[in-house]
Amino acid sequence: MLNVYLILYINNDTGTGIVPAHRMGASLLLDKSITNSPSPELQPKVLLVVVIFVLCFVVGICGNSSILTLIRGVMADRRIRTGRQGDNAILYIAALCVCDFLMSLSLPPAILDSVIGFWIFGTWMCKLHHVCGSVGRIASTFLITAMSFDRYVAVCRPHHTYLRSRSFVLGVISCLSVLAFFLLLPMLTYAKANEMVLHELKAMDSYNITRVRVFKCSDMMPPPIFYWFTTTTFVLGYVVPLILIVFFNMRLIRKLCVHKRVVPQSSIPLRQIVMYTVLIAALYFVCWTPYWFSVLYAIVMSLVGLPTTTSELLLFVIYCVHLLPYFGSSSNWILYGLLNTQLQVWENNSND
Repeated sequence: MLNVYLILYINNDTGTGIVPAHRMGASLLLDKSITNSPSPELQPKVLLVVVIFVLCFVVGICGNSSILTLIRGVMADRRIRTGRQGDNAILYIAALCVCDFLMSLSLPPAILDSVIGFWIFGTWMCKLHHVCGSVGRIASTFLITAMSFDRYVAVCRPHHTYLRSRSFVLGVISCLSVLAFFLLLPMLTYAKANEMVLHELKAMDSYNITRVRVFKCSDMMPPPIFYWFTTTTFVLGYVVPLILIVFFNMRLIRKLCVHKRVVPQSSIPLRQIVMYTVLIAALYFVCWTPYWFSVLYAIVMSLVGLPTTTSELLLFVIYCVHLLPYFGSSSNWILYGLLNTQLQVWENNSND
């Protein structure tokens, strides 16, 4: 039993439950050249990443829960029930918090997988893990884009009230959630607890076989489906949202700057709004750009047939790159709560 325990930790050095390492050029097969030097405990770099994941989980769960509780109290207020159009933007924040909350729920099994080196929850939990993590990630990206559009309409097109009505907002949230689900349907279909045989020994009678095996939660999509899936999610889940987020936020800042020049004594906190708006766009870019570049790098290397390295440094970088989206989901509630508060000042002044 001791030998199996040590082998599992060797496997932890070549794969992660959070990252589909076989898609990133990291071999999930046991390297026989390192079987003579097992590590009895977690490597410091892996332990550091695990600690950061735990912090993201705690901050994400507590932060999003607190915002959802606050929103529930606000929605229960009689003023909100009267139907002020500007208050419907809070529905986007609630939906974003739900997505980020679900994404945070996918962290505990992934953390355990990283610590022990293999998946212990079976195929159905593997699919649920992908639902909470991947669908939550894409849906949150869509919602961030929708919120940028909502702020743009509130400031630059205040007379288009139907675009901020409750029915329109709920319709947008529903459509984006369905789109995210269908966009990631191939991953959910092929995700399973994949068996990895580390060692196999046949007995002399050829009837008994002794195997050392582990399971990894991964999407085992065929290459054509995987390339189509990655291209589609890259365009619809990153490029298009990034362009729209930058466009809407730039127009919003421009409108506020013009208003500030026309009305110098305006009480609109322009500097704070600009700062938070830039932070939101920067957070999205920083969290998602390295992730998608790492995925595209693996695809290009696979298509041209070039070998990919599996050095310890590269694996650690992969861990860190795939950490960034979780960091974004655990901090979204901070930025969007602050920005929503600042924009209420603009709406109140506009109504006056």
